[in-house]
Amino acid sequence: MTETKIETILSESQYRDVAQTLSSKKRPPALLRKLMNSFESYRQGRKYGWSRPWNKYDLMNFQSFKLDMSRDTELLQTGTDILKELETQMPTEAISFYKDLLGDNNLMGFVFCHEFTEGSRLFEGATLSLGRKNAKRYRDRIDIIIESLVVDGVSQGFSRVRIYIDPYREEEKAPLWQSVLSETDLENATRLFETLSSLSWEWAEIPERHWDHWTSVYIDYFGDRQWPMSASYFWVASNSGARISANDDISNSVATTAVG
Repeated sequence: MTETKIETILSESQYRDVAQTLSSKKRPPALLRKLMNSFESYRQGRKYGWSRPWNKYDLMNFQSFKLDMSRDTELLQTGTDILKELETQMPTEAISFYKDLLGDNNLMGFVFCHEFTEGSRLFEGATLSLGRKNAKRYRDRIDIIIESLVVDGVSQGFSRVRIYIDPYREEEKAPLWQSVLSETDLENATRLFETLSSLSWEWAEIPERHWDHWTSVYIDYFGDRQWPMSASYFWVASNSGARISANDDISNSVATTAVG
């Protein structure tokens, strides 16, 4: 394969060639990174695997954890309660899908902690990501994203929740339903923020909880934190003293400013 073929993958044969090159890991890291970006774009456009636009662009995932469906029942229940709380806003198809997905014996779950740049605003947060395989290479997926506004290196507290309900649909690539809610009085979303922010620090010290794959080294949206944080609800590798307890309310007035 030559470097001239890596800008855009146009066919399944090219996709297989790139996959083989990546798995061999015999090319220079810079070339592997270019190949991986092209590979991910092709997969994302077809909903292969787990990648989605809202967990890729203007974002850095600095922690990735895998859930144990037999042990993490309380966390799963919190996610379920959030979706139930929002049913009045969802179309019928979205309600039926999320209930079917969460009842699937093959349900998979992950937590991704991230920094997100939205225009001039900075957020830190975490995604409770739940999904399953669909026709082998595709994925059905629900993401519940809780975030805190960041101002001058200080995290302001639970600011908003973003929801993406995204079953695989052959002719439709957009999510079935999505919403951004800035109301911080959503009891279950607040509880999820408290839980995931605590797990970010606790699970950082538990290697068996970590999700890791060699390919993440070559993906632009996986890596170290990019911003200096003096006070954070989520893990700061270089500064454990920066931790804010999720039960502390340091700045309600900023956190509840219009952030939707």
